[in-house]
Amino acid sequence: MTEDAGSLFHKIDGENDLGIDALIELIRDEVPLNHQIAVQIKSGASYYNSAGEECLIPVEGHREYWLHHPLPVLGIVFVPSLGRAHWIDIKTYLKENPGKAVIRYQTSEANRFDSSTFGRIFVQTILREIPDLTLLEGIQLFRSSKPDESYLGLITLFRRYPNSESTWNELVQALRDWPLEDIRDVMVYFFAHISWHPDIWHTGESITERTKEHARKLFASFGRLEIEKLLTFVDEGAGIARGTIGQSVEAIISALPNATQCLTEIIADVNLLPFTRECAALILAMNNGKSSVPTISILAKSGSWFAQELIDHLGRYGEVNPYA
Repeated sequence: MTEDAGSLFHKIDGENDLGIDALIELIRDEVPLNHQIAVQIKSGASYYNSAGEECLIPVEGHREYWLHHPLPVLGIVFVPSLGRAHWIDIKTYLKENPGKAVIRYQTSEANRFDSSTFGRIFVQTILREIPDLTLLEGIQLFRSSKPDESYLGLITLFRRYPNSESTWNELVQALRDWPLEDIRDVMVYFFAHISWHPDIWHTGESITERTKEHARKLFASFGRLEIEKLLTFVDEGAGIARGTIGQSVEAIISALPNATQCLTEIIADVNLLPFTRECAALILAMNNGKSSVPTISILAKSGSWFAQELIDHLGRYGEVNPYA
């Protein structure tokens, strides 16, 4: 299959197998991509758990060899009952799961290894390129309950179809409907490309003003619940500062027409986490200056030292800018 797709497959003699079965040399349109991959290959029913839809690769004595191999190391499991193979980045898995004796990973379209995905998903993923998928395929993957499929769909929609209204319709609906644990930080960063901030770095197709206007109309319908959701993405350690996801959250919220009203309600809600209320207070202070003091005082009276510092800072300087 690899060679049918135009790349080269170099099998390693079994007697010299130290945990690597073959090398794949990636080639596109008969041009070498200067990228080689080492692979460990397994095949058979014993390497697949049908109940959990999981592929299994025993680590055995290969851990250190795989971790320190000079090439990227992938595991590929062919599952006879499915009639196809699925792959995993072994080095990344072992670094994230140092104590595991067996590599376990769920099968999905994102890690499918066959002729239909090799030149459209696999090579692009390895080379950190945009998947070669249609808009409809991107939407279907984005809606998937499998995290890696959904992420593949998200990247496809934003990077390949940034000027499709369907892309923004899908992303906004996801923010509204999905539970927090299913929403990735990077989606918030993508949203910030509409409101923009100085640390946005964008490559590829530029987002047109027409597309931005469509997205702004969708954002304008955000209410308190959506703003609360966005605030939960602010990292408690990093806060709202340059280069953080908090900066993107602030940029999105500050551009909303009803930001002041919603932030005021959030600050006053004693049922919310103190950090969420403090983030709301900081954004309100950034946008409204001294006029935000009466609202922030509610939080200060509840014992928030951060809120009191905001009030003192506003009294001294008249404004707050965490990016200065």
